[in-house]
Amino acid sequence: MSAWGSTVRHQVEIVLTDSRTIAGQIHVQPLAALHSGPESPTDMLNREERFFAVTLEGEVPVLLAKAHVLFIKLAAQPLIPDPDRASAAKSMELEIELASGSVLQGVITAELPPERARPIDFLNVALSFFTLWSPDAVHLINRAHVRAVSPL
Repeated sequence: MSAWGSTVRHQVEIVLTDSRTIAGQIHVQPLAALHSGPESPTDMLNREERFFAVTLEGEVPVLLAKAHVLFIKLAAQPLIPDPDRASAAKSMELEIELASGSVLQGVITAELPPERARPIDFLNVALSFFTLWSPDAVHLINRAHVRAVSPL
């Protein structure tokens, strides 16, 4: 049996670097490789693979290059569902301007050492995608396409 059948699907809107939007479902693993519990969409995007699968309406699969994703939009959800991680994380409210000119506002969380817990420290972390929570949606932002960031 392939891993495809055992994945967990998340309904998303994907905004590409050419401003096209694709609606579909992304696939994540039921168990994460780097922490306990299920893999998150951000975990999946930060895996080494350069492409990921999206299932379009009608169960049509397409493989997208992560490098050409500006951001992925998911339905709103709690900031950090794990209370242990929430107590260790620092929240920062930011405005993110992307290379396309799009502006997103929301809260990021970072588990950083207290002496390195500024927005610039968070932005310089090596992961390619990060999560921005807002009241109406969760955005998974490709760090390579961030033009500017301002604290709110």
